Amino acid sequence: MGGHIMLATINEGKQDFKMVGYLASRDDLDITAKGSLRARLYPSTDWPESIDITNIPHQMSMIINNNYHIGFTDDESSSDPEQRKDIAFDYLKNKWFVTTPSFNYSDSGDRLFLNAFDVEVLPQNPGTEPSQVWFTRIPQFSVVDEYNRPNNQYEFEDALLKGKVLGNVVPWPADASEAPRSVIWKNSDVEMSFYVGIEKQEKTTRGFAYFPKNGEKIRRVGITVDDTDWLSNLLTLRGKDVMYVPQDIVLRYEKRASEFHPQRVTNTETNITDKQSENITISEDNVEEAKIGKQVTKLDDTIMKSTVKSDLNNSKQSRFIQRFIQQTDRMGLHYNVKDLINFHTAMESNGLVILSGLSGTGKSKLVSAYATTLGIADQKTLSARLCFVPVRPFWADDSDLLGYADTVNSVYRPGDSRLVETLLAADKDPNNLYIVVFDEMNLARVEHYFSQFLSVLELSSDSRYVQLYNPQLSNRLYNQETYPSRIKVGSNVLFVGTVNTDESTFQFSDKVLDRSNVISLHIVPFNQNFKNAPASENEDSMDTMKMSTEDYFNLVDKNNAKPLTSEEKSLLWDIHSALNSKDRNLGIGWRIVQQIESFLISLPDIENGVSRGEAFDLQLVQRVLTKVRGSEELLRDLIENGDDGILVKIFDNNKTISKFTESRQIVQQKARELKLYGFTM
Repeated sequence: MGGHIMLATINEGKQDFKMVGYLASRDDLDITAKGSLRARLYPSTDWPESIDITNIPHQMSMIINNNYHIGFTDDESSSDPEQRKDIAFDYLKNKWFVTTPSFNYSDSGDRLFLNAFDVEVLPQNPGTEPSQVWFTRIPQFSVVDEYNRPNNQYEFEDALLKGKVLGNVVPWPADASEAPRSVIWKNSDVEMSFYVGIEKQEKTTRGFAYFPKNGEKIRRVGITVDDTDWLSNLLTLRGKDVMYVPQDIVLRYEKRASEFHPQRVTNTETNITDKQSENITISEDNVEEAKIGKQVTKLDDTIMKSTVKSDLNNSKQSRFIQRFIQQTDRMGLHYNVKDLINFHTAMESNGLVILSGLSGTGKSKLVSAYATTLGIADQKTLSARLCFVPVRPFWADDSDLLGYADTVNSVYRPGDSRLVETLLAADKDPNNLYIVVFDEMNLARVEHYFSQFLSVLELSSDSRYVQLYNPQLSNRLYNQETYPSRIKVGSNVLFVGTVNTDESTFQFSDKVLDRSNVISLHIVPFNQNFKNAPASENEDSMDTMKMSTEDYFNLVDKNNAKPLTSEEKSLLWDIHSALNSKDRNLGIGWRIVQQIESFLISLPDIENGVSRGEAFDLQLVQRVLTKVRGSEELLRDLIENGDDGILVKIFDNNKTISKFTESRQIVQQKARELKLYGFTM
């Protein structure tokens, strides 16, 4: 072979597992021949058994600007490579990197390259020496993460012990040799069960099944809020099915595990949920009678406190909705009450809320009424916490919105929309809410001028930053103390857009629709008898109703949260399969599933309000059907004449979930557009 040494074969490309790594020092940063900043990461997890590690490089190469989820952008235009390394290391140090490894051979086959893709970062605990930490991958299951699988801990444990399929784990290699030693059932972030003693796995089209060593049984240990060594050191990514826990901690908990029998606990008098009852089933079988009695008493106390808190939260939520309705009346505005509840719920569930409708239907006024109800603004004076941004048709990138660094005059020049000033104020005032309204949002292409925010809104509140200018310019700008190079966008900033649908506007791209609740306001009949609500003398003043960020998000009754049911998830899967079969770019991603669930959890439980079935119907309209657009050839089978298509048949087969009134109307509208124009937008 001409002197070349051929390496043992490893499948090229991205792998079906994740690795955890870390950046050891500044010396592990370099500039590639193409001018890109590269970080070389040391792995902190074992390679899977199916990977021949003989010739694998010791470090994973990560091109900084190819991994936008890390929350940092390198300035490749800089002429100072050492400063680029300093800035990057200052941000990337003390972080864990969870990455998808990718292998590539050189053309001659005598060299193997190891690259890091899809990188996400998590903070290290203070004082961590990363070279001394080695993580174990553990598949995790829960009631909300799997499609049509065990719905509670009892069903999960029963299936686990019987060797039945538990569901899919992504990412996880399917090879039989890659069985995990343990799995997790997760009730919440601070309550889970750890199952050990697994030796084999089987992968089917429906997911994984696990089996213990011959002659042995799978054992279990409960993990609660008191197990701080486990909870404070684990790594987990939102929407992923794998948890990473330091090996020494895993070994410690393996020794505590004991045999168990699945127990179904119900109590109709107190209406104990599966999740609450698992506090009992987690205890060991040989626990003393007195300990059981003490635990049940503690559970009763917990239920009583939860009930009181639930009533209190419902009262706050109901009271806020009532004030919101009264505020719109006082302002002489007329909306469908269900639209008001829909808007409030979408705002609570975070992300971007877009109000659509005819010009003059009061979209901007609705946001003003909402801000007034929250105590952010009033009708008489302007408020720095409510920022209206009139979108200009010529906006082409975020510099039109945020401003730019004027290097000639050594000054940063913010945009004239007040957005930068509002974000700076919000960053310094995290206890108070701020609302940013993009008026006539689609006069310019949203994915162009709003691009940074679209990426930022996907991240956790601690990692959301927008960059104003290259940080290397900071020392050259006179006003860099007033306008730093980047601004944090906290959870106290709520984003709303208003749009008109006419020939002067642009359509939204899928990237925008994936991150938005698009609400079409209903017009109330003109001949309806309206009575403006007078201000009551004993009504709370606006000063006493000013709501902090914490108060606002605590309106949601977390103790009575109702996530997506298996039937609802099955329906979403059926719709996804129908859409995806017509176009691989159509469908329902995990982000949308999670955001629909967040909306349903935030839904106020109010008499004569929006029912769960109506809310689910609204989410299909606002999160899924907005993306159903294209030619007659593509969509004919899906929507037919509006009554005979695949989508309507799916609705008909799931009448126990909802009547799908709004969704049916949208499908009929799209069917008419297909008939008239041969396509639908």
